[in-house]
Amino acid sequence: MTAPPTKEEILSTMKEAEPLLAFYDELSSEEKSKLYKQLSTLNLSEARQWFVDSEEQRSPSSAEDFRPIPRSHHFAQTELHEVVLDQLWNTGMDAIAKGEVCAIVLAGGQATRLGSSQPKGTIPLGINAAFGDSLLGIQAAKIALLQALAGERDHQTPGKIHWAVMTSPGTEQATREHVQMLAKHHGFDFDEQITIFSQDEIAAYDEKGEFLLGTKSSVVASPNGNGGLYSAISAHLPRLRAKGIKYFHVYCVDNILCKVADPHFIGFAVSKEADVATKCVAKQQGELVGSVCLDHGKPRVVEYSELGAELAEQKTSDGKYLFSAGSIANHFFTMDFMDRVCSPSSRLPYHRAHKKIAFVDSNGDVIKPEKPNGIKLEQFIFDVFELSERFFIWEVPRNEEFSPLKNHQSVGVDCLSTCQKDLAYVNELWLNRAGAILNTTNRLFLKTMASYNGENLQELRHREITDQSIETDHEINKFFVNH
Repeated sequence: MTAPPTKEEILSTMKEAEPLLAFYDELSSEEKSKLYKQLSTLNLSEARQWFVDSEEQRSPSSAEDFRPIPRSHHFAQTELHEVVLDQLWNTGMDAIAKGEVCAIVLAGGQATRLGSSQPKGTIPLGINAAFGDSLLGIQAAKIALLQALAGERDHQTPGKIHWAVMTSPGTEQATREHVQMLAKHHGFDFDEQITIFSQDEIAAYDEKGEFLLGTKSSVVASPNGNGGLYSAISAHLPRLRAKGIKYFHVYCVDNILCKVADPHFIGFAVSKEADVATKCVAKQQGELVGSVCLDHGKPRVVEYSELGAELAEQKTSDGKYLFSAGSIANHFFTMDFMDRVCSPSSRLPYHRAHKKIAFVDSNGDVIKPEKPNGIKLEQFIFDVFELSERFFIWEVPRNEEFSPLKNHQSVGVDCLSTCQKDLAYVNELWLNRAGAILNTTNRLFLKTMASYNGENLQELRHREITDQSIETDHEINKFFVNH
């Protein structure tokens, strides 16, 4: 094993690291190597400038600068006729059958708010709706199901949906192992069909812009935000283009209701010749999610605080919010657009988040602050929207498509129990639409592979679904998770 560099050797190429080497001489050889490896990846010289630049955010916009996305570019799925929806579905399925679709899951975040040491996408859900019983497990099953549906309608060799998984240094290994297991189960060719890549980490700062040690042998660092996608995936785009990929569906790992590679969404964007499209839900009163709107005529996501309470609460003549498009981090991009915005040096602006950050002080003691004491920087995926030339919104029903797993169970919102409840609600909705008669005391979960969007449930029409029939009747229980 190579001996770690001396303190002087590190400082000869990385003078910004000096405060982070305060305890270097006390460290074991292994700890020194670990710290040096981390320092080498953090780009500390540029990180100093990022902190300075992040203070000078775009000049604030005023109420006169904001406009809703025009109705000609904002379509609500629930307002479209079934014939139109079928056409969009077929357009999306054609793209899938031809192997033109890549689903990118943003899975680099650490599940700190959940109190878990596992990556969020691998945490057991306690549902068993899909192999792996995880968010990634449900998403893999949806990809497998869509491929099967594309094969049925195409009567040829169906295309594969390419699955790209963005991890971070802290989630990469566990996520890779979990996805390898899922790929083997579903018969995905791991090397051909799956790309796992890691976003960069960025060092955290104290309020003066100084870097922080988390332990004597590690720097406080975290993934650089979902906007880190563009620099991280750039090296993989030529290979994906060579495979015939034309369209990307980008989504967050934490949404249990996400329709991965949604044919309706892809079909809509393709039919409109969109280079960028985003899924939204209608905002609810007092909700603090970002609004998709125009700022000086360019699309972007505006935070509630920037929009201001007056504009945020303004309504149209039909009683809907004027700025109604709530962002849910669910996007469509063409390959040509990604080629334009992605490069290894893609540097979207960094945004500041004021956080409580535990750190090691000059005495070597770990300090756990009670109030925010530092700054983490992150890039936002939607900061490329303003570069779009044909931008559209696809509005979907919140209760059918958006239920994120963000919080510990004790919070009671966006937690495991609400995800379970919301998934059961969608499954019951599909069963009611199919004409099944529900008469159960337990919560119902369909197997993910049984239906993507409520289709293929016609066998259950006029059938009574009871707790007993789910356990004992094979014609019924093949559709359901049997608890």
